[in-house]
Amino acid sequence: MSASSEPVATETTVATTADKNPVEEEYQDRYLEGSHQFVAYDLLEARGKSGETTDPDVKRYQEAKTLFRKGYDLCMTIPRSLEDDVLDKYEDDIKSSAETMVDAWLLDDKAAPMSERVLILGQQYEKVLLKNIPEDQKEGFFVKYSLLFSAWILLVGKQFDHCITTLSLAVDNYDDLTARVFFLRASCYFSTNQLDLGIKDLEKSLELDSNFHLAYSILGSVYMSMKNRELALKNFEKYLENGHPDTPDNINALYSMSLLLEQEQAAKEYYQKAKSAEVRFKELYGTHVGMNEIKRDAIQVHETPEEANRLILANMPKKQRNEKIEQLIKAGILNTSYPASPKNCSHCGAAHLKDTPDKALLCCAGCKSIWYCSRDCQKSDYKNHKATCKKQQQK
Repeated sequence: MSASSEPVATETTVATTADKNPVEEEYQDRYLEGSHQFVAYDLLEARGKSGETTDPDVKRYQEAKTLFRKGYDLCMTIPRSLEDDVLDKYEDDIKSSAETMVDAWLLDDKAAPMSERVLILGQQYEKVLLKNIPEDQKEGFFVKYSLLFSAWILLVGKQFDHCITTLSLAVDNYDDLTARVFFLRASCYFSTNQLDLGIKDLEKSLELDSNFHLAYSILGSVYMSMKNRELALKNFEKYLENGHPDTPDNINALYSMSLLLEQEQAAKEYYQKAKSAEVRFKELYGTHVGMNEIKRDAIQVHETPEEANRLILANMPKKQRNEKIEQLIKAGILNTSYPASPKNCSHCGAAHLKDTPDKALLCCAGCKSIWYCSRDCQKSDYKNHKATCKKQQQK
């Protein structure tokens, strides 16, 4: 696992030169790639808006961040050595630091980035735990926190199968694990396409903590991906009933409901609720919720083609948006007031059938409201068009 170039913190150690004169050396810790990510809650705090929402996840993240910092600061006072005399001297601090940071990770994994120094602490923690264990018993020895520390490292490194094995060992041996342990194992199951096992773990997390509403949102998305409309609706409704309205999960649930409901008026109402929730979200965070497939499909179903194109472009990251605009200009689509036109291919902008100037464009047989110059363009555009096509056929 490689380290990124972003420094975390520094610690000063004392070395000696050949003539025994002490020389200070400064160690700069570094995050591991993929470990330290932008967290929206930090943006909320930076904007001075934390007090304007009652979202419990915000408070939980802040508590986890404070707890992690306590363990990390203690970690940075411990020499990085694996020598026995150093470990003996700092044994209590090593245990306290490691277990405090694991507790923070369990409270909210987004608040616990992995770094080079934390990895070294993991080695120190393991050695301290094995210090008084007979040699023939060391292999396979573990305690709850050593398993969870290992699972944390494995999850950051995307070693999902090994993380599942490690968390399962913890589940099988300890009865006091929190709902988030099952949530973390579920995320590994989903990453390895073991959906049924992931679903069981999310249900277990709700059994352990009825306030773990995030599980309903994830279950809704999983069932939606499995084309199980009934269970998707049930779980999204549960989330909207119990979850907090200031979250991206709330917005995603509303957009999802607008696609899942068969009654057109009810679906439209959920779409409008999602747009209103986006306004509130931007007031708090200063940005909109990112574009995903559910949001894009909802926009295409409930907006006119022109407005849908405008909204999708507006929600793209700036670089991606500029590239898309250039493509549309080159294709001629932005030069017309109605992208879906019998005069232009809706994918590339061509005015006639490919390689056949005197032939009219192909019309979509499903909705009969969009045109293409070739089967290749129709196939390429299918992902963007399928939701609109389905809705048009229902009218």
